[in-house]
Amino acid sequence: MNHPENTKSKSPDSSEEEIDLGKLFVAVGKAISNFFKNLLRFFFLTIDITFAKYKIILALIVLGALSGIGYYFYVKPYYESRMTLNSAYYRGEFLGNSIQNLDRLCGEGNYRVLANLLKISPEKAKTLRKIEVDKMISPNMKMLIDLYKNNEGSQRRLDSLILNHSDSTFQIKVQVYDTTTLVGLDTTLVNYIKNNKFVNKRIAIERKNLLNRRAKLARESQNLDTLKRYMALSYITRGSGKEGTNVTLNDKESDPINVYREDFRIYDQQLQIDRLLYINSEIEIIDRFITFGKPASGTIEKQAIKGAIAGLLVGFLYVFYLILRDGLRRLRTVVED
Repeated sequence: MNHPENTKSKSPDSSEEEIDLGKLFVAVGKAISNFFKNLLRFFFLTIDITFAKYKIILALIVLGALSGIGYYFYVKPYYESRMTLNSAYYRGEFLGNSIQNLDRLCGEGNYRVLANLLKISPEKAKTLRKIEVDKMISPNMKMLIDLYKNNEGSQRRLDSLILNHSDSTFQIKVQVYDTTTLVGLDTTLVNYIKNNKFVNKRIAIERKNLLNRRAKLARESQNLDTLKRYMALSYITRGSGKEGTNVTLNDKESDPINVYREDFRIYDQQLQIDRLLYINSEIEIIDRFITFGKPASGTIEKQAIKGAIAGLLVGFLYVFYLILRDGLRRLRTVVED
């Protein structure tokens, strides 16, 4: 008996909810429609004012282009080049601090001290505009970083990897006003880096250790040669091939193959040490400075285009200012009425 009454009592509420949702959808539709209408109105208003003020905008573009040309003749053009080197002793801060000191002297215009440090003439030092150093990441290190950065759970491992990263390849970037300055500048900078007392001590210690290790390997190689002669004599005396490849020395059997393998291993280490001593690997130039014909400061055409774009942006800002000013005037009129 109570079911019909309950149904009647609920029906008005449901109809009210339907009416409220309908009003909500209508309000949202009107808001979206008004937004796009205002957006189109603003777009067409901008076009109208731009065409109305085209003379002022063209004047700003021409003025900007002339300013770019003036900047080209006012600022002395400079050229940029890079050198890649590898250092077995420099790590991050040491090389960075050395090059930053040179760059600071360039920025201050202290060419006398700069010339003394680099052992060059003051005239050549005046042609140096900037000297910077960047640490290069090896392909293997870059691959590991790309692997870990996409994994959310490997952030700590990635931080540890970057913290303990010790690649020794660096790139030195220089900016000069005269391209002839680049001739021999790579050797000049390398000599300046090598003259660091801290590095000189490390180089001397490392070279001494390499020479001592090479001498020890030479003695071990001579001992192995003596051992090989005894083994060969024992093998011949016993009769080759009768009792296998092992030979007896001091009542102990030994395998000559292991001795020969050890001799080749020592010989390979000697070759590696000779290579390090020969190429003077404390600082090794990988790519030298290259002279480029076009200045890094930009050509006259590029500076003119940059100035024209800047003038166009200023013109659009002027148009937006006019739109905002007219909008504020209309709003004030509506409020006063």
